[in-house]
Amino acid sequence: MSVTQRPPPDLDGESRTGVDGSRSSARSGVLRTIFWNTRQQRARAVWLALLPVVGAYAALIAGEVVATEIGLPVQVGFALFSFAALVTVVALMGVSSRYLGARRIPDYGLAVDRRWRVDFAAGLVVGFVAVSIPFLFALALGWVEIGAVFDAGELALLPGFVAVGAGLLCVGVWEELAMRGVFLGNTADGLRRWLSPHRAIAVAVALSGLVFGLAHIAQPDYAPLILTWVFAGLVFGGMYVFSGSLALPIGAHITVNAAYQMVFVRTDYAGTESYSAVMRIVPDPALAFLQAGGVIDIGVYGTLGLLTYLWLRFSRGKITIDPVALQLAASEPRARRRTDDAVHRSRQ
Repeated sequence: MSVTQRPPPDLDGESRTGVDGSRSSARSGVLRTIFWNTRQQRARAVWLALLPVVGAYAALIAGEVVATEIGLPVQVGFALFSFAALVTVVALMGVSSRYLGARRIPDYGLAVDRRWRVDFAAGLVVGFVAVSIPFLFALALGWVEIGAVFDAGELALLPGFVAVGAGLLCVGVWEELAMRGVFLGNTADGLRRWLSPHRAIAVAVALSGLVFGLAHIAQPDYAPLILTWVFAGLVFGGMYVFSGSLALPIGAHITVNAAYQMVFVRTDYAGTESYSAVMRIVPDPALAFLQAGGVIDIGVYGTLGLLTYLWLRFSRGKITIDPVALQLAASEPRARRRTDDAVHRSRQ
C-alpha cells in the first residue's frame, strides 16, 4: 500500500503573502489618512481648500492656450477662459460638497437674502470709488496723464467693453469663490483642530492673502511689490470675514477690476493695449514709485479697506467676526450636522 505524501507547506510563501498583504494594507491606510478625515467623514481640509483653486488655474491655462491657437481676439479669449475658470470652480465646489463631505455651496457666503444683495451693491460702489480716488489724485498731482479717451482696442469700442466686462464679471466671482469662500473657509475649518475659531480665521485670512499675492506674481516688475497683492488679498479676506458673506468682496472685486481694465487703463501694464478703454493712463516714467504694485495700487487697496470699514460701521453698527456666519462655530463632524439637518427637515 502506497501512501502519497503531501509536500510540506510553503511557510516562506505564506509568510511573504501575509507580509505583502499587511504592507499593502498599511500603504492604503496611510493614503486614506493623508486624503480622508475619518473622524469628520470628509476629505481633509487642505484638499478641499486647494481643489477648486488648482482647477481654476488649470482651466485658465488651458483656455488661454485654446484661445491663442484658434486666433480669438484678446478680449474674447479673456472672456471665454474666465468663464471656463468660473464654471470649473463651481463644478468642483459641487463635487466636493456631494462626494467629499465639503460644506454646501450656499454655506460659502452665498446665502442670498436682502442683506446679501445690499452688501453686493455696496461692494460695487466701494470698489469703483476705491480705484477712482488714487487715480484722480495722481492726475491732479501730474504723476499721470490721459493719453487717450474712449479708445478702442483690438475690437470696436462697444464689443470690446462687452467682452472684457463679461470676463471681469467671471473673474470677480470665481476668484472670490475660490480664494475667499473655498480656500479661506476650508483652511480655517482645518485649523479649528488646533486653534479657536477667531484665531483659525485670522491665520486663514493671512494664508489666503499670501496665496492671492503669489497668484499675481507676474504683475509687478519689481518682485518685492508682490506684497501689494498680498495686501489686496488681506483686504478682500477681511471684507469676507467681517461681513460674514461673499457679497461685499465679490461686488468690490468686480468693480476694482473693471475700473483698472476698462476705465483707468494704464499703458505700462502689458496686454492692456488690446482692451477698449474709457481713458488710457500714462504714468510718468521718471517716477519709479508709480510702477505696478506701487503707490497708486497701494492707495487703491488702502482706500478699499477704509471704505469697507465705513460701510460695515454704517450697516452693522459694530465690526466683529461671527464664526457662526462663516460656518466655523461648530466643532462636530459636518456629516453628523448634515444628518441632523435632514432629520430635522423630515420632522417638519
